[in-house]
Amino acid sequence: MDIQTHSRTWQIKRLSRYLSIVLTGFRYLLFLGWPAIVVVLFLPSGTLLLGNALIPIESISPLFKGVILALYAVGLVVMLRINHYFRELMKQFMKGNIFGSQAIGNVRGALHSGIVFFILSSVQALVGCVYDYSVNAKVDISFTTEIIIACIYFGLMYTLLWALEIGCDLNEESEMTI
Repeated sequence: MDIQTHSRTWQIKRLSRYLSIVLTGFRYLLFLGWPAIVVVLFLPSGTLLLGNALIPIESISPLFKGVILALYAVGLVVMLRINHYFRELMKQFMKGNIFGSQAIGNVRGALHSGIVFFILSSVQALVGCVYDYSVNAKVDISFTTEIIIACIYFGLMYTLLWALEIGCDLNEESEMTI
């Protein structure tokens, strides 16, 4: 039996099509982050969020403002990469290539980009804590939400990666036995 033509494949194809549409819409929303970063760069007043610290724009140097916005820009690039990998994965699923090596590569890419994003958000939170301590002489470290989200994301991604790898191996074995 060819695993790629299993009776549930059409359900996966249909769901993948809907998810692809949602991911494309989310991609366009992420693209709105670029003009937002440029607008914030030229704002004379306002507040930036860095970790748990609210930083008034008028109280920081242009260099520090640029560093914060550079962190935002790198985070935006990583989120767009994650979105790209998931969209490519949905395209593979829509074609019926559920257990193909390209699908595995897309999941692996999304997982690695997620790790980079988690490290980046941890650095951002740490810089926010250092800023908050330097201004208010108080330390407010709360990575609980980020850690919970990261554990769920990485757990699901590793499970999906392993399932696809096992399915790919089984698919190759079934093709060799026929």
